[in-house]
This record gives sequence, structure tokens and C-alpha cells, in this order.
Amino acid sequence: MITRLAESLGYRVREIEDGDGTLSVGGHDGASSLRVEWKPVIVEGYTGSGSIDRFAIRTRDPGLRGSLGRLRSLLRKPKDADPVELARPIFGLLEPGYYGARVWSDANVHIEPFGENGTAWWYPDEPIGTEGTAIIPTDTWPPDDSATLAAYAEAIEEGERPLAVTLRSEPPGDEEDCAAFLIDGHHKLAAYRRTGVRPHFLDIAHLADRRPCDPGDLRDVIDGDAKLEQSAANLMRYLEDKRR
Repeated sequence: MITRLAESLGYRVREIEDGDGTLSVGGHDGASSLRVEWKPVIVEGYTGSGSIDRFAIRTRDPGLRGSLGRLRSLLRKPKDADPVELARPIFGLLEPGYYGARVWSDANVHIEPFGENGTAWWYPDEPIGTEGTAIIPTDTWPPDDSATLAAYAEAIEEGERPLAVTLRSEPPGDEEDCAAFLIDGHHKLAAYRRTGVRPHFLDIAHLADRRPCDPGDLRDVIDGDAKLEQSAANLMRYLEDKRR
């Protein structure tokens, strides 16, 4: 069934048999984690608190930026319109399994950057700038290097549509209430925002049994912070219950 959903949304589905697992996404939307070099770096989910509906927590491990930098150095975009070919360098980094890849054009998104405490919070589908898919950055937002941003903005104004790269735990059942991790293309996305043009993505979705991420991933990114433990208590109970 999840394969049919993916194909109906324009994903080309492939089985990855020889990925090395450097990059992985686990769980389902609303309870998913992103791992880089086999360590959890971001967990997103519903709070269940009745106040802030969804949030994401990023590890404060100083090695995060180095891991993501090494990852991005491995990503190269072939000059091919086939989403499977475009995604091939990333497929080689993913853990084995089934994935879908699509070119996601004119996407309706909002960006949820992390604050100083390593968290991001948002209300889905509210007329306050959070309509559409929540894009969770994996690097500094807004990005540094104004020259790179300006070059992409100029290219977009001239009609080019460069692809940023997103990875998500499953195909979106509801584009207005879902989340995707931005693993490459922060300057491209910032340039789209500057020009007012809706962004274009190479969007990759994991196709797996609909189970939440490991509660250990959430513990790792919280790293003993008492306030974060309190904020994430309902999500932690959900993850632990589903693992029993």
C-alpha cells in the first residue's frame, strides 16, 4: 500500500541493496529520526501537549557539523532529469531498503530552523506561515556565504530551478502536516525564498513498515537536558509504548 501511495505522488520506487548506511531515516512522519554516520542527529514528532503541536530536537554534539559536511561532500547531482539517477549518489549512502525519489516542483513549504537550545517548534497548517510541509534544516539557517546565495538567486530569476535535497521517513499522507529533513541545498532554498519562487526539490522517501523511530534516538539528542525531557515526555512515552 505504501508503494502505491508513493507512486501516486510521483515517486519512482527502487530497492537499495548495497547502500552503506552512512545516512538513514527511521520511523514514520510525526515520530522520525535522521541518522548520519550511524548517530541520531535530529528527531521530530508531535508533542501531544495541546499547546505546541510539532517539534524537532537536534543533537548538540559538536561532531554534527563535521558529519554533515562529509555527507554533503559525497553528494553530486548528475545532469539527468530522472529522479532515480539524480538520487543515485544518495542511494549509495542509505541503509538498504525501499525508497522513492521524485522531483518535487513548486513545493509549498515552511522552514523550521533550530533555536539556541537545539529545538524547533511549529503548529501545522496554521495561517501564520506554517502552511505546507515543514522543512527541517540540517545546517545553519539562514545559511552563510551571501555570494553563493546571490548566485543561486540570479540563476532562479533567469529561469533555472536548482534542486535542494530532502529526505523523509515516508511518503507524505498529508502535504499540509508532514516534515522532511533538508540534507543538501540550504543556499538554494534561501535563494528561492529571496526571489519569491516556490522551491524545487529532489525528494527521497523511505518506504518501510510504519513504525516510530527508536526511543534511544530521542534520548541521545536530548542528552540529559531536563527541559527537553519534559517537553518530549509525551513523544518518549509514545515511542516506548510502540517498541514494547
